[in-house]
Amino acid sequence: MFKHTSKSKQWQIAGTEPGISADRISEIADGIGVLPATARLLASRGFDTPESARAFIGKDTGHLHDPFLLKDMDRAVERIRRALVNREKIVVYGDYDVDGVTSVTILYSYLRIHGADVSYYIPSRIGEGYGVNAEALKSFIADGITLMITVDTGITAIDELAEAKAAGLDTVVTDHHECRPELPDCAAVVNPRRPDCPYPFKELAGVGVAFKLICALEQNLRSTSLYNAVKFAAGRCGELVAIGTIADVMPLVDENRIIVSYGLQLLEKSSNVGIRSLLRASGAAVENPDGSYEIKKRVTSSLVGFTLAPRINAAGRISNATLAVELFLTEYRDRADRIADELCEINRRRQTEENAIIEQAMDKISVQCSPDDYVIVLDDDHWHHGVIGIVCSRLTERYNLPSILVSFEGMTNGEPSGSDVGKGSGRSVKGLNLVEALAACQDTLVKYGGHELAAGLSIERDKLPGFRQEVNAYAAKVFAGHDPERTIGIDLKLDPSEISLKLTNELYLLEPYGVANAQPVFETDGFRIVEVTPLSGGRHTRLTVRSTRGINGQFTALCFGMKTDELGFEAGDTVDLAYNLDINEFHGRTSVQLLVKDIRLSAIGGGAADNPPAREDFARLWRCLKKNGSKAYSPDELSEASGFGEAVTGRMLEVFSELGLIALSRREGGISARVLPVGAKLSLDESPTYRDMLRGGGKSE
Repeated sequence: MFKHTSKSKQWQIAGTEPGISADRISEIADGIGVLPATARLLASRGFDTPESARAFIGKDTGHLHDPFLLKDMDRAVERIRRALVNREKIVVYGDYDVDGVTSVTILYSYLRIHGADVSYYIPSRIGEGYGVNAEALKSFIADGITLMITVDTGITAIDELAEAKAAGLDTVVTDHHECRPELPDCAAVVNPRRPDCPYPFKELAGVGVAFKLICALEQNLRSTSLYNAVKFAAGRCGELVAIGTIADVMPLVDENRIIVSYGLQLLEKSSNVGIRSLLRASGAAVENPDGSYEIKKRVTSSLVGFTLAPRINAAGRISNATLAVELFLTEYRDRADRIADELCEINRRRQTEENAIIEQAMDKISVQCSPDDYVIVLDDDHWHHGVIGIVCSRLTERYNLPSILVSFEGMTNGEPSGSDVGKGSGRSVKGLNLVEALAACQDTLVKYGGHELAAGLSIERDKLPGFRQEVNAYAAKVFAGHDPERTIGIDLKLDPSEISLKLTNELYLLEPYGVANAQPVFETDGFRIVEVTPLSGGRHTRLTVRSTRGINGQFTALCFGMKTDELGFEAGDTVDLAYNLDINEFHGRTSVQLLVKDIRLSAIGGGAADNPPAREDFARLWRCLKKNGSKAYSPDELSEASGFGEAVTGRMLEVFSELGLIALSRREGGISARVLPVGAKLSLDESPTYRDMLRGGGKSE
């Protein structure tokens, strides 16, 4: 497909761990009472003294910043206070994703406490699209609303808010998205990303900014201290702030780490009727006979990100986001249960739609994209606007390339027109700021906005070819002819003797995990595969592994998303594993399990590095392929041709595929290898997989 992309992953030791002295590790371990491995992990992430490690683990809420450090916060508070005193009509206007939904909920609820005449509005993703909608503003003005507070949106609505101001509608903008050079002309613009904003932490979610506004209002309206204001606000809406922050994939460091940690604690025993119903409906909790609920597993950022957030998001993607707001606002159990069940059903429909679109997108890649493209740009007349963003994420993960999908759904009447406006979603990879890329192509766009790694856009149909060309030209300059980086960051190398339940439990001290505080990835070399077991019809694989270095411990290693028939390893192979540590509870027994991120042949005990294929081995396999043309080979045939086992032979074929020499596909009983026409002479050294094999690397995903 894309000749400059490789599925091979480079394993890189992250942080400063290799250079930390044993004495320093002992000092940290003894100082805070943890295992040496946990101390090494903390030190590798920059917490290299007992004091800094203790502060990181402690997550002290006293370290939250003063909300009035946010530029325009004083103006925002004063304008809202005036609206409350004068009984003005207020509307809270938010986005339709989880961040927007939670932002709307907490600010609307807070204003109601103070007797505000307040309503809320979330635009329809399909009918209105992202951002401040001009028609909605007209309806607000007609209803006599004089103050609009935007949450998680509004920073780029310069023209719309100017017209609103001229018509008598004041606006307080609270947002966290990237700013344009020009800011909206309105009562206040609160955004930590403003170039002139002195706020020390720029990575708040939209709901984080709304939370800061509530803290500032509480200080002002009740003439209380910052400590009391934060305590009140966090206790009232901490769960929702945590959910919105996690769902928007914000860095879980600094204030976000503190806010999310506190919110997750509240989530375990939440008094919010809607949250309790969603936990039950999603299977994350069970109800006890006395009406209380019990979380099945420890409440973590993963539970929020992979269980709760998709169901909340589904409302805005497939139905209407106000449904999710109603869930969190209702005080009636029956109503909450009905909405929670409906959100779960909507999410199932979203998953079905997503799977259909990903298949269609894969088919379109060879038609709409060039092999040299650095950005995947695809379009269709019928893709659901609410699902294409998720499909972008899957394409970007698969190909390690930025991707942008545009849907013209609902934009055509009969024959397509060049003036049809499609809505697009994009996802990016490390090294390419997507908003900056869109800004470089803004002459082809109707509008755009978002973050470094995720953005949205609108574009006319006849501008799409020019946009595809411009965004790829921009990306080619950014990457300067090099492949986008595809690595696995390894936090620590662990000896098998260090893998234990105690270590796994201590890792919860570093929670919550997320961007900028990722779940630790460990590397252990020299595992012998004892057994390979297919799971879910072969879509996933379970390995039983044992160390080859005199350690008797045997572990279960789960390879989610790694198909058994494509894994390329079998019992008896010696491999290195990159993995997360996890706890498995089964029939009352608790044990450690490894969640495999990547697997490669090991240099220990007869792996690839001991006897890597030579160039003549590649030549022998190439002659076999060229002689036989297109056919389905059995694993034995290919191994005989290469002189190596199935795993190494598979990597050799991957080298040929990366060089554009063959097209590979798997068929029942074997592999089909079709030789492709090649003009220029190619070198094995051009293949990342070949270079990785020479270094002792192994199997890619």
